Amino acid sequence: MDGGLTRKREKLTDYRDDYWVCGKCKMCQSMNVQVFESARFSANCPCGTRYRFESYYAAGMMEIARAITNLEFDPTEKTAEIIYSCTLCGLCQEMCFPLKGMHTTRIIQLMREKAVDEGWGPLEGHAAPLESTAENDNPLGLKKGFKGKAVKGLGVKDLTQEKAENILFVGCAYASGKDMQKKLASLVKVLGAAGVDFGVLGDAEPCCRSFNLALGDRDGFEERARENIELFASTGASRIITACPHCLQVLGGEYAPAMDLEVVHASELLARLLKKKKLTFSGETGLKAAYHDPCMLGRWCEVYEPPRKLLAALPGFELLEFERSRENAWCCGAGGGVKAGNPDLAEWTAAERLEEAAAVGAEAIVTACPHCESHFSAQGGLPVYDVFELLAAGLGEVV
Repeated sequence: MDGGLTRKREKLTDYRDDYWVCGKCKMCQSMNVQVFESARFSANCPCGTRYRFESYYAAGMMEIARAITNLEFDPTEKTAEIIYSCTLCGLCQEMCFPLKGMHTTRIIQLMREKAVDEGWGPLEGHAAPLESTAENDNPLGLKKGFKGKAVKGLGVKDLTQEKAENILFVGCAYASGKDMQKKLASLVKVLGAAGVDFGVLGDAEPCCRSFNLALGDRDGFEERARENIELFASTGASRIITACPHCLQVLGGEYAPAMDLEVVHASELLARLLKKKKLTFSGETGLKAAYHDPCMLGRWCEVYEPPRKLLAALPGFELLEFERSRENAWCCGAGGGVKAGNPDLAEWTAAERLEEAAAVGAEAIVTACPHCESHFSAQGGLPVYDVFELLAAGLGEVV
């Protein structure tokens, strides 16, 4: 991902040639060529589809970027509302870049950095998560110490005291609350069953600060970055295993160029071990579910097949696909700070995905992102599972 710690910090004007030549061809509003069962599920941009004004689509945001850098108007509260309505799902760039070479999602990110630098962003709803990150190193409003409690009793190595080949980077989401901690325990069980040598940092584990990056607060992201890299190096581990796709994108895209550690999502590593027959499943799941591709895991990090291969290996599990899947997947609505800044849009976006799941005959949704899982679950309706808890069920655990 552009803007890694070893590279010069980018500015919005670095992409002037992109947003100045945008021809409003509407490619950013389309999908990759594929056969749809219905036109009902052929839209791609959550905020553009919801509000139906050009400014909410990528093409409109390119025009805003051009006008701002050309000093044609002063940004207002409405300008901030528009650019922070984007979930940063990346689908517009997925469509535009192969044909036109434009970095639409990156430009929206850099507009947010400009908004933060100049004081006209982010939104009011973002203040509390940012304050929580600054004071307690997490955007969830939790007090320090919750990560140590989350891994207590799991029987994993403490990397502040002993060595392991792998760091399991738990992330804030999987350490928050009993429900998420159960999913973390499932992952720990599966990694153990596969013979992975790993440990955790407990309360010493920092927040990856993906929320800061999403809002354009790069200073808030970078203020501890070097310290965090030194912490990872001090463990002597050779690999970081992330549970959360947002952590994967930050550690793999931003930190990795400045580190000597491999960064992988847990599903990637487990799929490798499954192929080597170091991981097998025998427990019947008896579930007919559609797999939802998280934006950060899929489009941002290009991890599509590993979760599917793992689910396909579960006895009794019937894997269904959404009409919009893989690079065409519809966002859950929780990303890009939208859940905090525009909860109505976030809920509407999730409801669209739940309706799509029902349309393909799914009895449940399964995903590999804690933010997607918790956001879908909060809407009610279909059951929503985390891939790790289903894998634990395949080992004989109760889901």
